[in-house]
Amino acid sequence: MRIVMVNGSPRQDGNTGTMLKSLAKKAKDRGAEVTYFEIVDKDIQDCDGCYRCDVDGKCVKDDDMSEAYDLVQDADVLIIGSPIYMGMETGLTKCFVDRLYYLMSKKDNRPGRKAAALFTCGLIDGHVIYGYMHNRYFKLLNKDLGFEDVKTFVVSGTKTAVAIEGNFYAQDTLKELEEFIFPDG
Repeated sequence: MRIVMVNGSPRQDGNTGTMLKSLAKKAKDRGAEVTYFEIVDKDIQDCDGCYRCDVDGKCVKDDDMSEAYDLVQDADVLIIGSPIYMGMETGLTKCFVDRLYYLMSKKDNRPGRKAAALFTCGLIDGHVIYGYMHNRYFKLLNKDLGFEDVKTFVVSGTKTAVAIEGNFYAQDTLKELEEFIFPDG
């Protein structure tokens, strides 16, 4: 099983990164091949309306999205994580997702592919307030990119430097994500 985890947080060891890394360790312990893609370390340029595309529609910018395209296309499981700032995913994540347009035009409907979106937020009722993130990312991952089984999570109460180990919402989400990736226990 090939799992790709994309961290869209500007803080690599923040709550989102800590949760993704914890999940990555569990997946590796179960024998999965895990690739961790840290957007903040990459040169991902803004989408400029795809006016610089080759004949196949692939963006020809000289940045790290080519690596991301290959990873996403080959993934059995894709997990995109981001904190919620000002009511939305980070600008890093938004830029990355905008650039997935190339893959949307080549939707991959292989059966059994899974994807998840993981959002952390400081509000204790963030899972209610930011519920619209579920629909946005379900559409992106399922309808636009072709992943068959999709889940989205908003993890409330994860303010800056919260101990993830002591946060009920974070632990519950990690458990749900692990069961989603490995449904057979």
